Amino acid sequence: MDYVAMVGLLFVPLICLLCAAWFFVRWQNEREDEEKALHNKKICKRFLIATIVAAIVFGGLKIIFPFN
Repeated sequence: MDYVAMVGLLFVPLICLLCAAWFFVRWQNEREDEEKALHNKKICKRFLIATIVAAIVFGGLKIIFPFN
């Protein structure tokens, strides 16, 4: 379980941030369709929240199961 916590703490927030950056760029570049821009903004915010939640969850697992 300590390996899962370590790998999760390293990669899950990073992947969530990359996805948030992807949708941020899509949100900023959408000029013609306001509905698509708002949809991309909503997804971007969800990925940012998921980043924080993942960091807290895997950080807690890292504290519970220390890497020896």
